[in-house]
Amino acid sequence: MRYVIDHDLHIHSQISPCSRDDRQTTAAILAYGLTNGYRLVGVTDHFWDLNVDYGDAPGWLDVGNELWASVLPLPQSDKCRFLFGAEVDMNRRDTIGISLPTLETMDYCLISTGHLHLSGFVTDPACFPRTPAFVKEYYLHRLQTLLAHTELPLRRMGMTHFTSCLIGSDKLAQTLALFSDDELAALFARAAAVGMGVELNACALPADESLLDDVLRPYQIAKNQGCGFYLASDAHHPEGFVNAKAAFEKWVDLLGLAETDKWEFVKEQTA
Repeated sequence: MRYVIDHDLHIHSQISPCSRDDRQTTAAILAYGLTNGYRLVGVTDHFWDLNVDYGDAPGWLDVGNELWASVLPLPQSDKCRFLFGAEVDMNRRDTIGISLPTLETMDYCLISTGHLHLSGFVTDPACFPRTPAFVKEYYLHRLQTLLAHTELPLRRMGMTHFTSCLIGSDKLAQTLALFSDDELAALFARAAAVGMGVELNACALPADESLLDDVLRPYQIAKNQGCGFYLASDAHHPEGFVNAKAAFEKWVDLLGLAETDKWEFVKEQTA
């Protein structure tokens, strides 16, 4: 059976610093889900849990625990379930900005290791040459570090936009090509083993068709290793909803996804 497009698990509300859009309310998010016939949506604002020491690499501190939770209670519908989550980063000290007690208060969590444009927070401006070779090794290390955190409930956690936010589009193909098939296979085999979801981000489909094969390769390897995929508009504004479902259709077709390729967490929440 073809992968059913019935959810969007990466959406920002007006409290995310890169949104700050009064139109991006939880009511608008639920309406988007209902309009598109989804059974599941989730709000995942940027957030750093203040119970976690960020050391000398702070980020998202303008979204503290109280503001992050201010979207609650979420509106609900018997046709579309609305989940509460967060998009959490790993800072340049390899610290993940979420504590186990805080994780217990949410439905799920998305972990971003690739926001390499966040200088001072995710990267050290004093020693971060933006060359394909350096970016590849740095990103690989971060992904391996994330997947080694066996104390975290990784089966309720998603790996965001694997091929986005790494480097400029002029160097993206070169950077991705530096990941060998074996490295990617080992990485995604581990993700599959711990049950972590792999994101198909509407924004990650390249506008430049010449990059398509380079971008698809990691996801094809992830599929071959048995990873479960979830869909993500990554919308920060209502305009981000407009073409999201068409992008999801394209992802499903390009990768030839079946329902068996869906992240187990999504299946559980829509059962």
